[in-house]
Amino acid sequence: MGSDVEQEAKQGPDAPEGSLTQRIHAVYAALPDGERRAADTVLEAPGELATLGAGELAGRAGVSTPTVSRFVRRLGYGGYEEARRAARAMRVSGSPLYLARAGAEARKAGRLETLLETEAALLEASLAMQNPLTLDALAERLAQAPRVRLAGFRNSHFAAEYGRSVFAQVRGDVEMLNAPGQTLAEGIAGIGPGDVALVLGLRRRPAGFTRFVETLAGTGADVALIADRSVRGAPAHARWNLTCAVETPQLVDSYGGVMAVLRALAIAMLDRLGRGGRRHLERIEGLHEALGELE
Repeated sequence: MGSDVEQEAKQGPDAPEGSLTQRIHAVYAALPDGERRAADTVLEAPGELATLGAGELAGRAGVSTPTVSRFVRRLGYGGYEEARRAARAMRVSGSPLYLARAGAEARKAGRLETLLETEAALLEASLAMQNPLTLDALAERLAQAPRVRLAGFRNSHFAAEYGRSVFAQVRGDVEMLNAPGQTLAEGIAGIGPGDVALVLGLRRRPAGFTRFVETLAGTGADVALIADRSVRGAPAHARWNLTCAVETPQLVDSYGGVMAVLRALAIAMLDRLGRGGRRHLERIEGLHEALGELE
């Protein structure tokens, strides 16, 4: 017992830093057998630490609760609850590593019926979150603006690309603001007062995201932000804020609800464009036929 206390005290000044998993890997080679079993159990599914009590983790690892306590303190945490908060924060941020589950829980989460239930719930929640008046006002501006630009980073990028694709079916001058091959500054410089910038800011956003939205707003363009409930700061710089549900019990987030909201905006935009929107669509279809581009 005494040697454990002495070893624990020596860890204090040199305690590892970083995320939960980084801290584990930093000390793993020096862990006693019991603490290594606790480490292996956590590394198998780090996000589950957010919901497990110390006794539950000890039971899974086949060690004592005091061993778990020594293990988390060796990682530099003040106690088990601090380690749980670290795991919970990573789950909230959407880290796939911390969303992954192990064993039977992973198999259950991956069943088709479970996936169907999850997708249906997120789709319903995302549409239910929308204020019809906000959607109407945004659709009106999207229809009338001289230029419409969309932007998204990481997982948000493909959703923004989808929005660009469906919007471009009914009106011209719709482009990605952060297109491949150009800097953000080059994209931002191309818009100004009267234009609309629609930004997708789903979780796991890059550092500097709020500054990006603030800079867009500084151009005088109207900014619309589609994000999940984890977003902070950036909504203050947007004229319209639309919230969608993306969190799932599976490994990765779902963007079905986000796509549905973008589709709803496209339909509403076409309605406001009237004959002009249909003529644009007809011209595109005519060109498809002339070029023989589609089957």
